[in-house]
Amino acid sequence: MDNLESDEARVLPEKTRKKSSFSGNTLNLARPLRFLVNHQRSSKGNSNAAFVHQMDTMDESTFSISPPTYGNLEHIQSFKPLCKPDDKSLPKEVREFYEDQLELITSIEDILVPKSDEVIDHETAYEKRRKRTIKLLTMITLVTNIVLVIIKIVAAVISKSLSVISSVVDSVVDLLTSLILIWTARKIKKRDAYKYPGGRTRLEPIAIVILSVIMCSASVQVIFESAGTLDQDIEYFTHQNNGSSTKTLPEINMSIVPIVAMVLTIVSKSILFVLCYRIKNPTMYALAEDSRNDVASNIVALACGLIASNALHGRIKKEAIVVDPAGGILISVYIIIAWILQANRQVRRLTGLTAEPSFLQRLTHVVYNYRPDIVTKIDFIQAVHHGTNFFVEVDIGLPASMPLAMAHDIGDKLQNQLEAIDDIERAFVHLDFEFSHKPTSEHKVV
Repeated sequence: MDNLESDEARVLPEKTRKKSSFSGNTLNLARPLRFLVNHQRSSKGNSNAAFVHQMDTMDESTFSISPPTYGNLEHIQSFKPLCKPDDKSLPKEVREFYEDQLELITSIEDILVPKSDEVIDHETAYEKRRKRTIKLLTMITLVTNIVLVIIKIVAAVISKSLSVISSVVDSVVDLLTSLILIWTARKIKKRDAYKYPGGRTRLEPIAIVILSVIMCSASVQVIFESAGTLDQDIEYFTHQNNGSSTKTLPEINMSIVPIVAMVLTIVSKSILFVLCYRIKNPTMYALAEDSRNDVASNIVALACGLIASNALHGRIKKEAIVVDPAGGILISVYIIIAWILQANRQVRRLTGLTAEPSFLQRLTHVVYNYRPDIVTKIDFIQAVHHGTNFFVEVDIGLPASMPLAMAHDIGDKLQNQLEAIDDIERAFVHLDFEFSHKPTSEHKVV
């Protein structure tokens, strides 16, 4: 009996037994202990060294359990025929719910369903085409912004419209945005495992935050200039009858060149918005959002410039000339709000914001379906932003008597499976054997 107790202590030493954070009682490990006792008794007097050797040479079938049917892949797939997002007889909210469910099921299938070599080759070719498309659209956007900046500078000089000038400021920053995004993309690809072990993907959101500060500063300057002109126009119309005003109306000339420049900007940016928005990529989304903002601001700039020019030439009421500086203020305020919102999203990602519930739900299904014949529990799943991508931490349970080498391979394969997901930059898998403690107790509070 003494030998039995010493063998149990060798495999499961008392000091490795965790204590619950909810009570001071030691966790009951009766099941793994009974397994060890029965296993040793069946060895009929084998030596301690032979017993430990047998533990090291066990296979995974020794620890297999009956995998659950609820929540497994087949159970999830059984809901696909029930989801009918194209059924027009259903309310809009129900159809949107079905569409979200189908997207969730498809994303889980993409990870868990084994793929044939033909499918893998097809996806590889598709990914290569996608990367080429992203690179091409980025270069097209850069060239377009260069051309538009040159044309709009000429238009601003000719028209002398503050609305057009505010649009030029926006276009200049758009050009800087394209250049910085291309620069950050190249830096991110050139990995340096010694200087940047965690990669340099956070360069992109940092660059966007810096650009937001530059853009807001330039827009504030345009607001001050427009406010001064607006005050001058108001004083002119207030004192024009008594002759006490020394102010004059500004010259605005919306000729064919400024009009063509603004229309060309609206059309080209609309096309770029459609093309970039269709590709699911953070850089493409940023360019699409920027193009959308340009369309809105240039429409306002064109309308305000035309109204002010017609007012100056007597085609409409002369007081309508104040629309031009007012338009410059409106466009600048819109640009400031858009860039503040953009910067806010990036800052939240840089500060470790948690993932959306839908993403956590997807991760939970993936982990739940990973080796259900061996994994006993899912204790903890966390995903936080690390720039545009996520750092994921998963805490799963394995039998307490499982050899270290076998447990390590199971955790390593799960880590590789999680890191194969596009949005995940790093995955960390923690292996445990009991779950009465709080998951947060394993880390310091920050």
